[in-house]
Amino acid sequence: MSTDDSGNLAVLRTPPGAAHYLASAIDRAALPQVVGTIAGDDTILVVAREPTTGAQLAGMFENLR
Repeated sequence: MSTDDSGNLAVLRTPPGAAHYLASAIDRAALPQVVGTIAGDDTILVVAREPTTGAQLAGMFENLR
């Protein structure tokens, strides 16, 4: 998995076909700093709840690897 960020958004890149599963797990975790996710085949857009930034979210997911 790789990550990137911009503003209040974090982008997570997964192996092909894994994004929906991971996005669902993120949504079900009900993390207080996450508003929600949008998933494609291999990419997840994670929206941060203020005052959390996209960089903070990306770092959080990087640390889970």
